[in-house]
Amino acid sequence: MSKMLLLEIGTEEIPARFLPDAIIKLKENAEKIFSEHRLIYKSIKTYATPRRLSMIAEVDPVQEAVEREVWGPPVNAAFDRDGKPTKAAESFAKMHGLNVKDLTKKEKGKGNYVVAVIKEAAQQTIDLLPEILSKLILSLNFPKSMRWGSGSLRFARPIHWIFSIYDNKKIPFEIDGIKSSTMTRGHRFLSPLAFEIKDCKAYINLLRNNFVILDPDERKKIIVDGAQKLASSVDASLIEDEDLFQHVTHLVEYPAPVLGTFPSEYLYLPKELLITVMKGHQKYFALKSAQGKLTNHFIIVSNTRNDNAEIIKKGAEKVIKARFEDALFYFEEDKKITLKNRLNDLKKVIYHERLGNLYDKSCRIASIADFIADKCFQLEQLEQFKQDVHAAALLSKTDLISGVVGEFPELQGIMGSYYAGNDGYNEDIAKALSEQYLPAFSGDRLPETPIGAVLSLSDKLDNIASFFMLGLTPTGTEDPFALRRQALGIISILIDKQYNISLSELFEKTLHTFSSQYQSIKVSKYQSIKDSNTLTLGLPARCTQTGTSDTSSVTRYSLLLDDLIKFFEQRIEPLFQSHGYPLDSISAVMNFAKDKPLYTIKERLDAIQKFKEDPDYESFLLAIKRVNNIAPKNDVPPVNTEMFIQEEEKNLYKEVESITLEISSLIEKNKYYDAIKLLLSLKEPINSFFDKVLVMDKNEEIKQNRLSLIKNIQKLAFQIADFSKLV
Repeated sequence: MSKMLLLEIGTEEIPARFLPDAIIKLKENAEKIFSEHRLIYKSIKTYATPRRLSMIAEVDPVQEAVEREVWGPPVNAAFDRDGKPTKAAESFAKMHGLNVKDLTKKEKGKGNYVVAVIKEAAQQTIDLLPEILSKLILSLNFPKSMRWGSGSLRFARPIHWIFSIYDNKKIPFEIDGIKSSTMTRGHRFLSPLAFEIKDCKAYINLLRNNFVILDPDERKKIIVDGAQKLASSVDASLIEDEDLFQHVTHLVEYPAPVLGTFPSEYLYLPKELLITVMKGHQKYFALKSAQGKLTNHFIIVSNTRNDNAEIIKKGAEKVIKARFEDALFYFEEDKKITLKNRLNDLKKVIYHERLGNLYDKSCRIASIADFIADKCFQLEQLEQFKQDVHAAALLSKTDLISGVVGEFPELQGIMGSYYAGNDGYNEDIAKALSEQYLPAFSGDRLPETPIGAVLSLSDKLDNIASFFMLGLTPTGTEDPFALRRQALGIISILIDKQYNISLSELFEKTLHTFSSQYQSIKVSKYQSIKDSNTLTLGLPARCTQTGTSDTSSVTRYSLLLDDLIKFFEQRIEPLFQSHGYPLDSISAVMNFAKDKPLYTIKERLDAIQKFKEDPDYESFLLAIKRVNNIAPKNDVPPVNTEMFIQEEEKNLYKEVESITLEISSLIEKNKYYDAIKLLLSLKEPINSFFDKVLVMDKNEEIKQNRLSLIKNIQKLAFQIADFSKLV
């Protein structure tokens, strides 16, 4: 029968952001270490508060006994012809603490070998636990750890006590001078004295009696239920923020929600600014009215009893008023300088020491945005739209040097939107400034406005191209500039908005924007090319106004462009997989990712998925496979119809010619399923051709002509997808 094991590591306050992972790691490491020591356990539950990490497990009193086999030398080497053991057998037996007579013989492959059967007896769990629990504590790691006093132990925060009992018996062990005991502690202020726990089953309730709610889920429920009740008392509701709920849950041991109020005059400030002040600095929950507007009430979660609520309320209201006063000052000061007048000040702010200042970046974004607007939009008022795009792009980084964003960086873009409205810019420009960083994380919303989408694309394209040119590309474990996330954002926008532009076009333009600002940039990745240690930014010389040819520059440029495209292809494949498309279908269309609009990739995928339901799907793949197996890899001469001899090749050529133009037309209209259905009509002529016609004719010209016909079919199919990748 399993017995209860308790372990509690008592510490100084651990940062709230460390605790969710610590709870998981404590359980995972316990499972691993228990298994390594052959402990039989039914359950392991882990908990955390700011001052403790706890584990409650049900473990059998005796570890698992095992019997394992160790293979030794071949029998003919272990025993002589008379069956007497050799030195090899004696040494092998001695090595494993056995007599030669205890060795067995077993077949393996084509030979016979001696085998030592080693039995490891089961030990008492309580005798193993000191070593196991020590190992478990030492196995924990954190984003940041510290060492204290004269000891060598590193932990998130200094350990003050270790509480451990098994089957109501103390488990004695010591780590870095800290001895385990049956003593624990309650709330730091409400129950600071140590107390003893002798009964495992009483652990959680005794902590509760000493003002510690051990289970984070229970603490969160107290916070949510209490906050919702307080919000309802003023006809309001919580502005849901799961991250804040999680964080506050791990800030307190004994949560007590309290309702606070601030002067309504501060509601004049942007709601995002108010919410950020409440959340970022104070960890307060904002409330909204039934109409969705921010109210002048907020929720504080204190780490004390409810009878202290009034003191907590007054203190919180005093602090939040001071914070709002600071925010109001910054906001009013920011409005005195227009965004347009901030442009020149961007020249004083370095974006990156090798990429210039924020003004340079804004100009690049504007150039890319102009290009996208011109390529992707056919509006009645296109000129006005392009002017708005250009204006928004130039202004996009001006709020970064405002007082509010300097104090609250997470409001970049959002404050620019408010300042643009204050400066008299139209609503489209203002909203675009707030959308330029979308999507900010996986699953985040995409920009809603056309200008916002263009701005987001332009900024992300510039970021990715910039750091690729510097050689600062993501590695397997690091992506400090979040380039993978930004690439996914670009892909999502291009597909969602159905912009008729390819990745090649976008990056050619993006790279070209650098040529007007810089002559060269040192990039270690490309130093070996043509003995040059520089990579000319922008397009190679043949594409610029000089009109000259620079082979090394062209080579470097081509490699950089290829790296960028491959980086995006590596993001596209898993993105479509996450949307439910099978890998073979994705592989069949990936060759279009470079030079075709990305939304058409999705439409091709949808067409293939629909085609897979067709009863002729598999038989068509067999026919196309016959084509791909013999089609030449190199270019071939045009088909000469006068060289056809058999009716099957004449008929196949006629069928191919009859659908070629129509398939091209359907592809131009993105009607890929219709194009596939038309291609399907070639199945019978293809099979008939291969069944009746000898392609590899002795006459070289006839053979080559038939191969040209096959190559034409392959090219026609490749316009839709690479059907050879389908299964």
